[in-house]
Amino acid sequence: MKHILALIVAVIGFASFANAQTDIRKVDFENFSFVIDKETIKMKAGLQENTCTKKDEDGIEIGDIWNVAKDSIAFGDLDGDGKEEAIIPMFAHVCSANAIINEAVLVYTIKAGQPFRLPKFDYFDEGCVQGEKDCNFARTPAVSVSYDKITKSIVITTDFATDDDAICCPSLYRETLYKWNGSAFVETKKGKILKKEVEK
Repeated sequence: MKHILALIVAVIGFASFANAQTDIRKVDFENFSFVIDKETIKMKAGLQENTCTKKDEDGIEIGDIWNVAKDSIAFGDLDGDGKEEAIIPMFAHVCSANAIINEAVLVYTIKAGQPFRLPKFDYFDEGCVQGEKDCNFARTPAVSVSYDKITKSIVITTDFATDDDAICCPSLYRETLYKWNGSAFVETKKGKILKKEVEK
């Protein structure tokens, strides 16, 4: 009987070990449950589940839907422990159009064999206050993320559009670095607003 119990315990322990995550890159964030502003966002194939199910009197879908794409996720060792973290940009757009109405950047690490979210941080960059002198551009509602190996930092790239830009194509950008200090992400470097190179 003791041998049987020991075998059962060993099998359960092995199953738990098999389910434990050790590599953040193996986490399927396109089919994952996030918590954003106390709301649980369950994703399936990169899109929020159970949304865009209602329609208005004209048959147009109403509401909004969060989405995440694995190709937009950046990975890097932010805390210097030799293991990577995942930097995940997420966007919510209205169901009936591509207009982005909300966004978030979430950072996950592996803790006790499971994905664990690090504290959110304020990365929002207005660029300049509309109406002020020399302010002729506005922030576009989307950011991209990358990882800087030298400083072990998150790089947030914010786009800005001038009055002369097409809606699709903002011509300016700025990179801002955020570093993990052990308890929070802090801004360590804010670059200049630069003009994007035109592809030839």
